[in-house]
Amino acid sequence: MSIKPAPRTVEPLVEAFATVLRRRRLALDLSQEALARRADVSMRFVSLLELGRHMPTINTMQNLAKRQGVPLSIPIRQE
Repeated sequence: MSIKPAPRTVEPLVEAFATVLRRRRLALDLSQEALARRADVSMRFVSLLELGRHMPTINTMQNLAKRQGVPLSIPIRQE
């Protein structure tokens, strides 16, 4: 008998933040690398956030929103 892994689920807030993060980054014409430099995080980290594969802390969400020039309420509200 083989055991199948449980399907990976994405929290709605994480998914919404991922979508808005990517949309906002593209609207600012920033690469993942450029945003990562602005926010002092790795490009891989930005990629994982945009894919919804990493659950950011409130501090991380605040930092990324700030580096994109918007208050944290904008990325949360838009989805």
